[in-house]
Amino acid sequence: MKKISRLLTVFFSVLVLFSCKDKATYSKIENKNVSTKSKVHEIVVSEVLDGGNYTYLNVNENGNKYWMAVLSTPAKVGGTYYYDGGVVMKDFESKVLKRTFDFITFADRIRTTEKVTMENKPKTSHSHDEASVNEIVKIEQPENGTSIENLFSQKKSFSKKEIVVKGKVIKVNNGILKKNWVHISDGTQFEIYKSLTITTLEEVKVGDVVTFKGVVILDKDFGAGYVYDLILEDGKLLK
Repeated sequence: MKKISRLLTVFFSVLVLFSCKDKATYSKIENKNVSTKSKVHEIVVSEVLDGGNYTYLNVNENGNKYWMAVLSTPAKVGGTYYYDGGVVMKDFESKVLKRTFDFITFADRIRTTEKVTMENKPKTSHSHDEASVNEIVKIEQPENGTSIENLFSQKKSFSKKEIVVKGKVIKVNNGILKKNWVHISDGTQFEIYKSLTITTLEEVKVGDVVTFKGVVILDKDFGAGYVYDLILEDGKLLK
């Protein structure tokens, strides 16, 4: 992943990354009051709600008041923060808060400085849960399976092809852009790539050992700054 979904992870390792029980009954919209372009937003927080995997913030940006959600993070009422990009959603229902937001902006995270530094720079999707990845013993692939090492080392040859992968689930992001985002590792790696992101409608849990079939897509751009070097889309669980 070249750059995280300055969104949940949301999107996009972030691009987009956490387990979420919120219901994704929303549609992407263009809100004239909140830009979705990749620019730096300066906000002042007026209310903070703990939503488990999300922190919900009621903010004021140059007189424009709106709700936003970021990966769980400490934030203080009255504090000034900054974030990049963002995606506006309509009619988003949070089951945790038992509340539906008419409009809400999802961003990857907030920071206390306008400039992005090494300390507040989002991690790439392939560096998340590093400890969990390193603890995984090599998982043997099925007869027709492809290891993460093989996939990333020869990614161009796999472009737009359907493959089978098997690995241990290290992270699950449910209900983002009407998909579940599953991160698996099989104990192999190529350069910095130790895990694979899969978009699917299937439901799995962290710790499950799963086998997926899906289509390899290269340089996938989901917008809001989320571009994946390689992602497996439309994943189907194989029993």
